[in-house]
Amino acid sequence: MRLRRLFVLLAVALTAIACGEKEGPSDGANSEIVISSETPLWIDSKEGIYEIAYTITNRVEGTRLEAKSNVDWMNVYEIRDEAISFIATTNQEAGDRRGTIYLTYGQAKAEITIYQHVKVDTNYSATTTAGSIFTHCNNAEGVHSYRLVLSRDGLKEDGSFYASSTYYVFDLCAEEVVSKEATTATIPAGTYGLNMTGEPKNRDINYMYSYHTYMGLETAFADAEVIVEEGRIVANVALSNGENHRVEYTGSLEIPVYNATVTEGLSTLTGNHTFNIENGVFVGAFVGDLMYNGCNTCQLFMYEYLDYETGEERGDQFQIDLQLPASSRNVEGTYTHGTTVGHFIPGSAEDLGGQYMQQNSWYMTAGYVDFAPLVRGSIKVEKVNDTTYLFTLDTVDDRGNAIKGTFRGKGEFIDW
Repeated sequence: MRLRRLFVLLAVALTAIACGEKEGPSDGANSEIVISSETPLWIDSKEGIYEIAYTITNRVEGTRLEAKSNVDWMNVYEIRDEAISFIATTNQEAGDRRGTIYLTYGQAKAEITIYQHVKVDTNYSATTTAGSIFTHCNNAEGVHSYRLVLSRDGLKEDGSFYASSTYYVFDLCAEEVVSKEATTATIPAGTYGLNMTGEPKNRDINYMYSYHTYMGLETAFADAEVIVEEGRIVANVALSNGENHRVEYTGSLEIPVYNATVTEGLSTLTGNHTFNIENGVFVGAFVGDLMYNGCNTCQLFMYEYLDYETGEERGDQFQIDLQLPASSRNVEGTYTHGTTVGHFIPGSAEDLGGQYMQQNSWYMTAGYVDFAPLVRGSIKVEKVNDTTYLFTLDTVDDRGNAIKGTFRGKGEFIDW
């Protein structure tokens, strides 16, 4: 009897222990981390200490909250009951940045997203996209150009910028296809980042054709981010002069599709053209304010081969109109397509009753066997010595053919 009584007592004790284990785990499995701070949490651009408020339900003795950041610009500073402190460094980037702090309490987990505003020197509210245009491109990445111009004053009647106004120009690249027959295109939604390689991909900003201009002075981008949403654009720009600008625009995202209404596809090229000219000759003529916008236009006439005595011409030829500051005779620099300072004037043609006279920037061959207006791209001018210059062209004609290469030649600059 005593032995049976002992077995019964042991069974009761084991049952009590088993029941006690089922009362609740000691690893926080039934705990929950509740974030009471606003989420996601936006913080100032400046360096500082910030807090996340939280509570924990069903706390377990001996279990501690752990917290860690997934970015190097933000680190957990202190963990207290119901609050976590973290340090964030100053945001020197072009746009708002994002990080996450992960919380762990036993088996309970939670996270909070932290956004830090960009440091802004200038806030600019644009009211128009006048001057923006979509262009079909034929580059290796299969992206097309959405040239976005944000300003308050739009364009003058001749299509140029007002000298005293502010403009932000972004060459947005996107793979969305627009019909050749379409007259307008919608800027695709998404986040675009600055591409400094010269070979932009989908959702890139091509640095070569993107800049800020004020009072006729262009400033390049050191970094940039453009966020396009339905009916809204927000751009964060770090300029090469050290300033950070934030540009906001609300309105239509419809922009015109490029249509060569003047040249009407006059290019005779049926494909891309590349060249490497080593012993060319040129003449640069300063002709004054050709476009009536305060610039000094330098008209370059470039020949692969030209015999000054006989007038014999052979090979490739170029006519390029460069826009310089009013008092400048220095042609060195990189020019993109446009009509203001720092641009080459795109090629066009004047209709003389069914006969066309070429205007501004063109490629042609001797005898005009082939010819093509240069409507987009970049032209770099470098001085080799007093008489020799190197011209690097990365341009496109009005049919989308690439015309690119280098021209090294001897010549002189004259007043005309």
